[in-house]
Amino acid sequence: MMIELGELEIFNSWWKTGKPREDLLEIYKRKLYHRISKYLDKRQIILLQGLRRTGKTVILFQIIQHLLNRKVKPKNILYFSFDESSYDIKEILETYQKLILEKTFENVKDKIYIFLDEVQKVEDWENKIKVFYDLYPNLKIIISGSSSIKLRKRSKESLAGRIIDFTLQPLEFDEFLELNNYNLKKIRGNLNLFKREILPSFYRYLKYGSFPELAKEEDEEFARNYILNSVIERVIYKDIPKEFEIKEVELLKRILYLIGKNPGGIVNFKEIGKNFGRDERTISNYFEYLEYGLLIKFIFNYRGSPLATMRKLKKVYFSTPNLIFGLNPSYKLLLPNILENLVASVQDIKYFYHNKYEIDFIREASKISKKFLGDQKSPGDFLVNEKIDAIEVKLEGKKLKQLKKFVANKNFSKKLRDYFIIDLEKEGKEEEIRIVPAWKWLLIER
Repeated sequence: MMIELGELEIFNSWWKTGKPREDLLEIYKRKLYHRISKYLDKRQIILLQGLRRTGKTVILFQIIQHLLNRKVKPKNILYFSFDESSYDIKEILETYQKLILEKTFENVKDKIYIFLDEVQKVEDWENKIKVFYDLYPNLKIIISGSSSIKLRKRSKESLAGRIIDFTLQPLEFDEFLELNNYNLKKIRGNLNLFKREILPSFYRYLKYGSFPELAKEEDEEFARNYILNSVIERVIYKDIPKEFEIKEVELLKRILYLIGKNPGGIVNFKEIGKNFGRDERTISNYFEYLEYGLLIKFIFNYRGSPLATMRKLKKVYFSTPNLIFGLNPSYKLLLPNILENLVASVQDIKYFYHNKYEIDFIREASKISKKFLGDQKSPGDFLVNEKIDAIEVKLEGKKLKQLKKFVANKNFSKKLRDYFIIDLEKEGKEEEIRIVPAWKWLLIER
């Protein structure tokens, strides 16, 4: 079955004009754009996933412009979004071959670039793409999706060895500053000199600056409504129900608001289920749905081994602290929680420590590989020596004592690479413990 040509033309302006529409492009290119560009000449499928409104579609159009600049023929590039469409991948590609290329893929000598946006909304998408990938080596397929767990799981199961996946995180602080025309090289040359100038921008970033379209926004009410309507409610009322066919959409929202009042709380599915009048399994599933939609992330109680860690307690945070701002008009009361969530949202923060006392975050800092000195099972065997950082957020007497306890713990002292406290603005030392302001940590230590 073919679709109307107009359904394709609306997305592919370059077939007539030789370039994407200006309103679909941004001059600023995020870090991930440069990483992905290196793989355009590789055979594998590229998967780009990330939370809604973080700029995935913009990156796809920037790549298309890059290809056109490289003199790729405009008709050899196809883009289609399934966000508001019920069409099938096969229908799209058959129409494209017949009406645009006017020949089949096997009869085209040049490389063809296929961009499929929000592909997770197509039933059995991974197997349909696999067929075209295997049949036509001249196709370079780039796909994107606003989800995580199932998208990655399906791609790795059905497209193993055929796919390279990238996750577009919410805007990082240095990217936010660049979008606001700051000279990062000059700032990093003397951070203290620019402190007064940067701090107001940092607080704006904390509230809503991790979404590219809000990077230059000054209207807080508009920013909050944008986050609530364009991100949170789209995921809750549209993305998740379509993928999982859930009936209690309002339960998703209730759970999300519960997290919004206490980000970083230890998750107790049984207790939450009791309060909400639902069984533990249902509550656990709904948390998974929110994680699937990239609204939340879990971090786990560090125990030194992956198996022991996964069996222990876990905390829940938002994927960006901006979601707290979107859910809470009185966000100022939650500023300590927002700061803690900011640290938690950093990609390589995966653990906390809780055993008689608590450390906010444990980060696996580095892995030093050395060949075994004794008998080896194979030449590829390595001994991995893990290093960790212990991080507390917000300076308090209790946290200072807990961090000193952790540093003195013989089970972890040999692994410890660094330890410090992240505060909103304070900097210096307290009882020989280093204190780093969050804005400076984001620009330098990250």
